[in-house]
Amino acid sequence: MKVVRKMMNLSSSFDHRIVDGHDAAVFVQRIKGLLEQPATLWMG
Repeated sequence: MKVVRKMMNLSSSFDHRIVDGHDAAVFVQRIKGLLEQPATLWMG
């Protein structure tokens, strides 16, 4: 069964000599959360 839903592809790149993989993943998850719930931008 196919389902239509709103999607957006998001990509990023990090220099692992400077940014740790865990920190990059936390950053991407934060961006994802803000895009999914933009009202949280006003809450801080």
